[in-house]
Amino acid sequence: MVGSSVRRSNRPFRGTAATKPPEVEVTQPQSSLTLRSTVVGIVVGTLICLSNTYFGLRTGFIAIMSLPSTILGFAFFKMVQDHLQFPFTPQEHTVLVVIASSLGLMPFTIGTVGILPAMEFLTGASENGPYHLDWIRLLVWSIGVSVLGVTVTLPLRRRFLVQEPLPFPFGTSSAAMIGSLHRDSKIAERILLAQNELDCVDNKDKRSARDDAEEFGDESLHRTWTRNNNLILLSFCLAALYSFSAYFLPQIRTVNIFGSYMAHTWLFSLSTSPGYVSIGLIVPPVTTLWIVVGCIVGWGVLSPMATIRGWAPGPVSDWDSGSRGWIMWIAVALILGDTAVTVSTMLLRTLSDYVFPYAADFLVSVSNTLPLGKRNRHFRNEDDTEPLLGFSEPSTTSVHTSSLSYQDDGWSASAYLWWIFMGLILCFVSMFILFGSSVPVMALVFAVLAILPLSHVNIRCYGETGTGGAAYIAKIPQFLFAFMVPSSDPNAILLSLAVAGVVEASVWQAAEMMDEFKMGHLVNTPPQSLFYGQLIGSLVGSLISMLVYRLYTTVFHFPSDGFPMPSAHVLISTARLVYGKGLPPGLVVFGVSASALGAAFKILKDLKRDSKLSSLVPSSVALAAGMYIMPEMILAQGIGGLIHFFVLKRWGNTKEAALISVATGFILGEGLFSLVTMLLQSLNVPHL
Repeated sequence: MVGSSVRRSNRPFRGTAATKPPEVEVTQPQSSLTLRSTVVGIVVGTLICLSNTYFGLRTGFIAIMSLPSTILGFAFFKMVQDHLQFPFTPQEHTVLVVIASSLGLMPFTIGTVGILPAMEFLTGASENGPYHLDWIRLLVWSIGVSVLGVTVTLPLRRRFLVQEPLPFPFGTSSAAMIGSLHRDSKIAERILLAQNELDCVDNKDKRSARDDAEEFGDESLHRTWTRNNNLILLSFCLAALYSFSAYFLPQIRTVNIFGSYMAHTWLFSLSTSPGYVSIGLIVPPVTTLWIVVGCIVGWGVLSPMATIRGWAPGPVSDWDSGSRGWIMWIAVALILGDTAVTVSTMLLRTLSDYVFPYAADFLVSVSNTLPLGKRNRHFRNEDDTEPLLGFSEPSTTSVHTSSLSYQDDGWSASAYLWWIFMGLILCFVSMFILFGSSVPVMALVFAVLAILPLSHVNIRCYGETGTGGAAYIAKIPQFLFAFMVPSSDPNAILLSLAVAGVVEASVWQAAEMMDEFKMGHLVNTPPQSLFYGQLIGSLVGSLISMLVYRLYTTVFHFPSDGFPMPSAHVLISTARLVYGKGLPPGLVVFGVSASALGAAFKILKDLKRDSKLSSLVPSSVALAAGMYIMPEMILAQGIGGLIHFFVLKRWGNTKEAALISVATGFILGEGLFSLVTMLLQSLNVPHL
């Protein structure tokens, strides 16, 4: 694969805006999965993994860094372009982004910011905890849950890219960035065709993407990427300087903007972390708005009420007896209400799109009374008769469809089933090694088989909205699992967490992989290269992520003010809720009301999705995040959200890349420099 080459004409990496250089013969790799793209992808992904582990344990926030990966990867090859044997192609670029993104998101996928801390630090003695994982068990867990989601995505690629094309905002944005950086007008054309197909508008109603690519000269491109690289470097250095200074002067980490009473009693202060501000620069401003609203309602209204009424008599910061733990249950209720509507809607749509049409076909064949031409005109076409686990010759009537077949894309249905079977076996074996005979076989079979339909649901959710529901969809098997493992089983809570971890990892990976298939489809990258890139990123990332996690847990105390592990608390609370444990007083009425509100907000948001009023409908998940994350972090994100809003208001999307560059530098700088502070901590270097 690496090293084999063919001779073909290709556009050089550099040129001038005024004249086009003549085409030359260059040695080009036959596969887009090259050694250099793999190595750089692993390096970039490792940087993102380190940062995501740090911020995930502190805030529960995990950054989807596909666009920053695109910029960082291009910047590296731009710097060394004079020493390259052959030009850096958009297809290589795509594989690089796939490897970096999958590796960088491993802290969420294998649960080092949620499931594992909950098992190791939050389970009590009555729950057979704390359940500490040694290096061998940690490795078994990491490998066991890292590939199943990748394999179950394979047979769904044609369904969600051709037969029922979904927008996949992140994948489309990354493809557009790659096309812009490489000045590839064909990529711009493919994106335009895909958008026209989704929007049902004529090409002439939109500005030509080819014209945009041609007008974007190399001189302008050079200025843009140079500026963005400088922004990344500057913000990285500032964040590193902040982290270093904050270690020796920890008092600069927060500012008591509302006074010392509000800060110490009700935890209302402002973090000076540039990383938290960067979250607001990345997240859409309307989402940040509802997170801040959730913070005000949760910490400003519900927290004092629970304390004053005696429902949470302990210190506000205490997860068990304080109002912090009480309002966290309200957040869980909001999430569960939203999840119930999301999953129900997706299941109904799946039935409508797959089960009902084939049922109608069956009735037609039996009664011969219904016209065949009226069956599900919404999206089915002649290609839709293709078996889900098979291939047919691609149609040549559309650029969007014909790109689905490649020289290295000749997998059969048996190959698909083989990969899925291997993923299932790996998951089964790892669970039995970890939990042995305490795992009911049928319960584990049910949990693993539930991954297939739930992955389908999450792919649709992610493809339509750009926001996945993996963390919330994973709670569904927890409730069903309770019917198979009784509360009298001392391992019930641990097994519930393990089930949530397996399902969460798989359904998240499925959505992420399909998003990357979308990006590769638009850039015309062979799917097998993307699949192997995802496998490489997942396997390498599982090793790196578990190593970083164990370093953190060895040096720092968990949970603590510095690492409160909010995601782990939400997961353990849900597991206890399933078995009717741990509910604080005064919660029933507020919990039921919050769940109903979460469902109502989700329904309204779906009904108003295409309306300008959609942003006025609260996001249940955003409100919940504002309730279980500390106010100091939320207020810092709010400042970033204000900056994001005013930049978009003043310059539109033209400065979006600059915002992403600044945020990337801040997040990577603070996240990576946490390793330096970890070293200082382990050496017992004193604070000033």
